[in-house]
Amino acid sequence: MKADPRRLLDLLMVARHGSFSGAAAATRISQPALSKSIALLERELGVRVLDRDRQGARLNDFGKALARYAHAIESLLEQAKEDTRLRSLGIEGPLAIGITPVTAVGLVPAALELLTRETPNVSVSVTEGLDDEIVSMLRSRELDLVVSRLGVGPDYPDIAEEPLILADWSLITRPQHPLGGRSSVSLSELSAVQWVLPAGGSAFRSQMEMVFMGAGLHWPNAGITTNSILAIKAIVMNTDCVTLMSPRLVDVECGAGHLCSVPLLDVSVLRPVGLMWRKADEMSPIALRFAKVLRQVAGHDAARI
Repeated sequence: MKADPRRLLDLLMVARHGSFSGAAAATRISQPALSKSIALLERELGVRVLDRDRQGARLNDFGKALARYAHAIESLLEQAKEDTRLRSLGIEGPLAIGITPVTAVGLVPAALELLTRETPNVSVSVTEGLDDEIVSMLRSRELDLVVSRLGVGPDYPDIAEEPLILADWSLITRPQHPLGGRSSVSLSELSAVQWVLPAGGSAFRSQMEMVFMGAGLHWPNAGITTNSILAIKAIVMNTDCVTLMSPRLVDVECGAGHLCSVPLLDVSVLRPVGLMWRKADEMSPIALRFAKVLRQVAGHDAARI
């Protein structure tokens, strides 16, 4: 027996509000009707999906697995409604793209410039986040496509990947720094520098840790850490601290003479930047068009991002 999608949405509301009474008030459905819906869902599936007690109702492991699909259904319905609204206005879309900081500069903006030139009446939303956040949004259908570094997170069987370009790393300093005038540098030479580095738990930090490991070096114990790339750049501009970044992330600052980008010699493995999408879903025409434009931009800028 198939699970009724409406009951999955009811389950999602109970999970969000933590109780049948809260979900009933939010959805304007009677509490007995909501309880009956969940009971029928559990009967259809043959398992319990909620743990109930005096404090409310919480998803168990079965319920957590179902909630992801319920969230995808909800996102799909919202997209259908928005698609219809936009079409009534003569606008194509919506197209929802997920990006990370390394793709927010250069690659994606250039592709969007071409897309909007070819398709002026288009609705596009761009969400920047950590790799695991935007991939989770892609899997739950909140996003249509993701442009990010590949190979830095779990290998999800439902997600397809297409490498586009290799993402390189450089040492970033202020112009007055003794290393700022070098034509190249090795990480092994930098044992005495002052670092400003991404905080733990971020994808940017994980990627940078791989750079140090690839060079056979330990992660620096001393230094400044922050979860803000803007803060990292500002600190490097105003102190003798240095950091590692893709040179494209500092193109503007280097062009203005505020920062210097020094190529690294001992980065052995470069992670590709690429496109991610859901394997089981057919891309919308506007998503296919953006993917095509993105490949064109990557072909012109394949050396670095």
